[in-house]
Amino acid sequence: MSKKNCELIRDLLPLYADGVCSELSKKTVTEHLAECKECAAELDKMNRKITVEADKDISAIRKIKKRMRLVKVAAATIAAILVAAGLFAGYMWAITDCTMDYEKYNLAENVRVEKDSDDRLWLCIKGKAAAYSAFVWPTISDTDGNHFGTNQPFNKDKKAGRGYTLKMFRLAKLLPWEPNPYEERIEVKLNDDSPINYVFYYDDVTDTEYVLWKADN
Repeated sequence: MSKKNCELIRDLLPLYADGVCSELSKKTVTEHLAECKECAAELDKMNRKITVEADKDISAIRKIKKRMRLVKVAAATIAAILVAAGLFAGYMWAITDCTMDYEKYNLAENVRVEKDSDDRLWLCIKGKAAAYSAFVWPTISDTDGNHFGTNQPFNKDKKAGRGYTLKMFRLAKLLPWEPNPYEERIEVKLNDDSPINYVFYYDDVTDTEYVLWKADN
């Protein structure tokens, strides 16, 4: 077989390998391959190359798909974490207490002190002050006007007044309705039964006292 024929056959080998050559060309290449080991070896190499490249392509596609799945899982996990963090932050904000606004909840009219027939003092809370408040935070003042539980230099040997601060949950600010008002009564006294010179409402945000009752001098 002449070298010229081999060159012609090798030009046809890619078409032959892909099965897209004409029947006449296919017959010619087949007859040539039966007699030419060099061209047959070239076809064999070509077939192996195609197979290997196909395997590599499949492997690459599988890797890409695997990475895409990992990215989707990671994205879903991060989104779930962010949502959970947002819900937790919102929950913590909602249950955090804050001092009731003195003017907004009309504390001047809704918080007062009364003395009963036994000379006991009672803190009376009504209206919006009672409806929105979550709890009452007590404090004590000394004769210098400093308050216990603050950064002020409180003197426990100079107790003078008993104070109260109304606390509410931040969630209450978002209520679309107004809670039903009611009245709450708390006895005013000190744990060691020290005399009380005056009773006051204490706004710990502005460090302001609102006197509710004073003892007769």
